[in-house]
Parts: sequence; C-alpha cells; structure tokens
Amino acid sequence: MSIKNEELHCFTCRKTKAFKDLKRCGRCKGPLYCSPDCQKKDWPSHKANCATTSVWYDGYRACQDGSLHEGELELITWECYEPDFGLHLGWGGCFREESEDLKRKFEKQFNGDLKKFFNYRPNAFRWRCCGMSGDQQYGCDHHGAGKKPCTCDFCRMGKPLTDSIYRKVNQARMGLNLRRGPDPRSYNASLAVMSEIGRSMLGLDD
Repeated sequence: MSIKNEELHCFTCRKTKAFKDLKRCGRCKGPLYCSPDCQKKDWPSHKANCATTSVWYDGYRACQDGSLHEGELELITWECYEPDFGLHLGWGGCFREESEDLKRKFEKQFNGDLKKFFNYRPNAFRWRCCGMSGDQQYGCDHHGAGKKPCTCDFCRMGKPLTDSIYRKVNQARMGLNLRRGPDPRSYNASLAVMSEIGRSMLGLDD
C-alpha cells in the first residue's frame, strides 16, 4: 500500500487524518500537523530536534506515536530466509522469485528514484535505527539509541526484548547491531500495567 493512502495522527492533538491532509514542519519535513495552531503548540518540544532537511527521506521520519526515525532509510537489496514463516525473501522485500521483476520495475518505471519507489512500496525499505520495515509507521522501537525515550511496550515495562523477539530472523533487521533495551527513560508504571495486560490478552508473549 502506498504511504499516501495511510491515515496518521497529528503530532499535537492526535487527531487521525489521511496522510495527504496533514502538513509537515516546513524546516525539517518531519512532524505532521493538522493545523498551524497544533504546529505552534508543539514547537517548544520540537525545536531542539528541528533541523534543515538534507536527504529525501527526512520527510518520512514521522511516526504515528509522535516519535521520529533518526537513522537512515535503506533499500533492501539482500536475500533472507525467514524460518518462522518459511519465506525466501529477495530484493525489495518481496518473494525471491519475484525480486528480479521488482528490481526491473524500480529501474525502468521509477528510473531508480528512491523517493518515488518508497511511496509505491515502503516495505522495500528499512530504518537502520530500529530495523523496522518502511511500511510500519507506528513508532521507532530503538530501545534506547534515540534522542527521545523509546515508546515500545517492553521499554515502558522496563524489560528487555525476549529472546524469541530479539533473535528472530527478519530481513529488515539483518546486519544491524540493535539494542535490546530497556531504555531507562521509558519506564512508566501506569503504561507498564496497560502494556502487560494488552500483550497478555493478545498472546504476544507466548
């Protein structure tokens, strides 16, 4: 799915709107706002991290939970076998047998333009700061490597990632030296309880 069709939250009031209806910070092209008033209200907390944009993907760093990806956005060009699902993945995060066709499409239809290709297929990319696929927009699970506290469930609970999650073979995480957490800045007693209950109900830690 194209990122242009996604629904995201205003960084200030948290209202959900279509990506195309939200406006970015004009300077760094990061945070998303539904109105000038919301941008003004967020400025005191945002100004320390606001910098003039320098690379094409600066405009895609914003996450739904209000965090920002601080690392590089990288096109996936390597193969990976994911044993949990029995998948052989290739160039661009697609099935290995389809990877040459996708690569030709990138070169011919998109003329090698990374920005246009990202809007077409965001899951062909990964964020190096957290090892998350480009199509996962909720948050940056950096587990302590970012400028702001990590917002993932485990860091809010004050726990490191479980072995089953941290050691899971995943194409987007390959070759990265990622932290396990927890981020000591993230612990929140009330949110920890909510996260524990939510993960238990959904069976996420089984």
